[in-house]
Amino acid sequence: MHQPDNYTILIDKINAFIRKYYFNNLLRGLIFLGAGLFSVYLVVTVTEYFGNFNTVLRTVLFYLFIAINVALVIWLIIPSLLAWLKVGKTLSHDEAAKIIGKHFGHVNDKLLNTLQLKQLALSDPRQQALIEAGIEQKIKELKPVSFPSAIDLKHNRRYLKWALIPFGVLCIIALAAPSILTESTKRLVKHNDYFAPISPYQFKILNNNLKVVQGDDLPLEIKLEGNSFPADVYIESAGNTFKLEKKSLSRFAYQFKNLQQNTTFRLTANGISSAPYKITVNHRPTLINFDVELKYPAYLHKASEKLSNAGDLTLPAGTVVNWQIHTRYTTEMAFSINQKEHVLEAGQRDVFSHTERILQNARYKIIASNENVPRGNDSSAYQITIVNDEAPAISVEQKEDSVSTQAIYFNGTIQDDHGFSGLNFHYRVGNKSFVKMVKADLSGTESGFFYFWSLKQLGIKPGDQVTYFFEVADNDGVNGPKTSRSAERTLNIPDAKQLNEQLEAGSKAVQDKTESAIKLAAQIEKESQKLNKLLLEKNTLTFDEKKQVEQLLQKRMELNNLVKEIQEENKKNQYNRNENQQQSEELKQKQQQIADLFNNVLDPKIQDLLKKLQEMLEKGDKDDTRDELSKMQMDNKSLKKELDRVLELYKKLAFDQKVEQNINQLNKLAEEQQKLADQSKQQNKKSQELLQEQQKLQNEFNEVKKSLDKLEKEDKASGDKMNFDKPDNEEKEVDKEMNQSEDELKKNDKKKASSSQKQAAQKMQQMAQKMQQQQQDGEEAENNINAAQLRELLKSLLNSSFSQEKNMQALRNISQAEPGYVGLAQKQKDIKDNLKTAQDSLYALSKRVPQIQSAVNKEVEAINTNIDKALQSMGDRRTQEALRSQQYAMTAMNNLALMLSEALEQLQNAQNKGSGSGKGKKQQSAGQLAKMQQQLNKNMQKMREQMQQQGNQGKSAQGQKGMSEQLAKMARQQQQIREALEKLNQQENKDGNGSLGNLNKTLKEMEQTETEIVNRRISEETIKRQQQIQARLLDAEKAEQQREQDNRRESNTGKDMPPGYVKALQDFQQQKNKQTEQVQTVSPAFNMYYKEKIKSYFELLNRK
Repeated sequence: MHQPDNYTILIDKINAFIRKYYFNNLLRGLIFLGAGLFSVYLVVTVTEYFGNFNTVLRTVLFYLFIAINVALVIWLIIPSLLAWLKVGKTLSHDEAAKIIGKHFGHVNDKLLNTLQLKQLALSDPRQQALIEAGIEQKIKELKPVSFPSAIDLKHNRRYLKWALIPFGVLCIIALAAPSILTESTKRLVKHNDYFAPISPYQFKILNNNLKVVQGDDLPLEIKLEGNSFPADVYIESAGNTFKLEKKSLSRFAYQFKNLQQNTTFRLTANGISSAPYKITVNHRPTLINFDVELKYPAYLHKASEKLSNAGDLTLPAGTVVNWQIHTRYTTEMAFSINQKEHVLEAGQRDVFSHTERILQNARYKIIASNENVPRGNDSSAYQITIVNDEAPAISVEQKEDSVSTQAIYFNGTIQDDHGFSGLNFHYRVGNKSFVKMVKADLSGTESGFFYFWSLKQLGIKPGDQVTYFFEVADNDGVNGPKTSRSAERTLNIPDAKQLNEQLEAGSKAVQDKTESAIKLAAQIEKESQKLNKLLLEKNTLTFDEKKQVEQLLQKRMELNNLVKEIQEENKKNQYNRNENQQQSEELKQKQQQIADLFNNVLDPKIQDLLKKLQEMLEKGDKDDTRDELSKMQMDNKSLKKELDRVLELYKKLAFDQKVEQNINQLNKLAEEQQKLADQSKQQNKKSQELLQEQQKLQNEFNEVKKSLDKLEKEDKASGDKMNFDKPDNEEKEVDKEMNQSEDELKKNDKKKASSSQKQAAQKMQQMAQKMQQQQQDGEEAENNINAAQLRELLKSLLNSSFSQEKNMQALRNISQAEPGYVGLAQKQKDIKDNLKTAQDSLYALSKRVPQIQSAVNKEVEAINTNIDKALQSMGDRRTQEALRSQQYAMTAMNNLALMLSEALEQLQNAQNKGSGSGKGKKQQSAGQLAKMQQQLNKNMQKMREQMQQQGNQGKSAQGQKGMSEQLAKMARQQQQIREALEKLNQQENKDGNGSLGNLNKTLKEMEQTETEIVNRRISEETIKRQQQIQARLLDAEKAEQQREQDNRRESNTGKDMPPGYVKALQDFQQQKNKQTEQVQTVSPAFNMYYKEKIKSYFELLNRK
């Protein structure tokens, strides 16, 4: 039980030795650590103080000092301390026993052996008792020995000198020059800070701070303080050295430009450097980009769009703009527009948003700021230019109707930058204003329009003044529609006097041009006769002769153009008279008959004749040229005679119109005089007012008197008395009563004045009635004379026709060698002489009777030409040619007889009805022509049967005469149907539509039928052809009915339109189509600038 205790004590004593051993080592380590710390500190501080090292060396020394001391601690202190604390590896008991045995000589190896025996006893249990006895003995021997005493702590005193020597030196320095230690220690501790060396001057930065916004410049202001100053100062930054600008002896300056990041610098002069300075560069609030969303006003019909980085904007007024502003380093955003500021709040990802409705030009700023950059230091300014919805533009071209004075056409163009809301026509009559809506395409930005203005619908009176203009309104949905007007124009309606003067001037123009045409026709006739004789003597055409023919052709073309001008002038004059002047039905009928004569005075085939003459001239064929020239000469002669005839008829018509106008004016004055008499009797008006009105009526009556005097002079000057007798007595009585009423009104005797005025009105009515009756009586007497002469002429013509037929039959049955052949030629000459007398009478009569058609003169020329040819052929004994010419002459006689018969019938109707059938015929329809053809076919069938029944039987002269009359009448009926159908065909095909089909073949077949009837060759083939003609006319009737039905569906107002309406509308449509084609040629890829340039070019081109 005691051995373990002794052994434990032994072990405890060994452990005590080990702890003291390590404590001794720790104590010695502390002494050496102090020696090293003091020595190194002394060396470092003294060296730094006198070396005045820069931050790099000071940093090296600082960390070297730390490293040495750390190394010493790790080497001298940490191991001993850990062992003393029994942490980690320490001395083993065996190692401690060896140290103790060496220290105590008498112990020697005993302690080590004891420990080894203990280990042996534990490993060998059989000898455990013996070994433990030996161990116990040894422990008893070692028990008196104190193992820790082997360590003597006092021996460490000899090491204190290594620590005390540097410590003593430090103490001496601390007492003698403490700054060496303090300054050096301070600089070492703050080894990263710059410590300027002691110098005779110091650098002082005058800037309040060294902070700048990224991208800005920093002006650096330096001031030197001290006893002396260097000549130059330099700045070191980023490895570069720059010289400062010297402002004065002690002041220097330097400019840091466009700073983008933090920058460190130091100042140097004469080897002396300042502490390093740091310029802090703060982030600038940055506008990265912004998107602009544009929402246009609804009325523009323009889709919204989004633009990127569009600062300056050009926008339509009323556009809603939304800015989406993307930023960086921005904490606050201000949006200023027209000096009104809005503070915006940041959304997600530094995006600021603002919405504004723009109505006018504006400047806006985007001002970004943060904690480093206050608001207002930096901003982006932009301009918004408003494209105001401009006022629309309108241009109007006015065109009067070519015929009517009561119709005005307007072709106009309206333009706007965005569109229109309305187009109206404004006019004012007196104090009343009216507005009419004008149809136009208002959906685009440019539109043409056509407007027809009928003055008849205005209810205006002669002498009124009408002002008018067009007004267009745009579709401005922001500020409201703006309007623009065309130039205001004034229309002065002529009064009754001016109107009469205009109508008379129109009639005079027709007469003057007709006289010019007659003179030109006479000149052409004379020159053509001369040229024809010249060509007869020539074998070929020379250059001079060709030139003469060309000149003659040119004159004939001029004559044709002049006649067309006359037709247009007469048409215009007739239309204006019907519109503006009251006329009797009789005068209207005469006027229309003369108009028909004017319109038919030119042979439709003359153009073909002139064209053929030109072709013959180019070929140089003398004979054919002469033949065509003869035909032109004959046509020219007919034209001259017809123009001369129409001119006489027109003069008579103009005279009658003037008489009737004076009659109407007298009736009107009588009515106004009666009203004034009633007003005077009622005594509601003042005498002065009544007197003024009476004087006005007196002046108007004086104008009527002047007109009647002029008519009287015209009647006397004309070779043909026009049955006009001026009512002088009635004039004097009217003047007397009117003068008396004026005198009584001056005396303020309204009652007597009323009585005189009433008498004047009655006298004027009587005067008008007398003139009216005189005109009617004269017209009736003249018609009776004309009808009687027509009967005589018709009788004479029929006798000549029968004589011609007998002579023709005799010529067929006689031989050329027989003596009677000469007698037949003499009979033919007698027929010609008889006809010559009838022709002269007919021509004179045609100048008084407008019912006689223009074709009369052509038939007369045909008779003369063919009789002359027959006489020439009979003289040369060319029987067949003579028979052919006689046949043509007889046909012309029959046609002429039918025309005279119709004219006589019209005259008789006029006498019986007092109005009438003398009226110009309305163009017959296809249905009417079909019925007429049907009736003619029946008559032809009956005639053919009669001719077959008679066969070769002898016929009495009376029966032969009756059959000839019937055949001539049928030929004339077929000719009338053909001519009517030809006119209808021309009318329907004038625009190329041909709605009734091609009737040319039908016309040729009708002409063939006419020849067969005249030649008495009505065969079965003729009847079949007539049936085919009737079938085609029935087809044409169906087509006509369908067309009329379509026309009625389209419009029922065409009848109210003036003659020039259709052409004016067509011209407008053509111009509109042209503009549409031009617009289509502009590529949509062109930008607005080029589109406007092209548009201006087309407008200029169209005006030209």
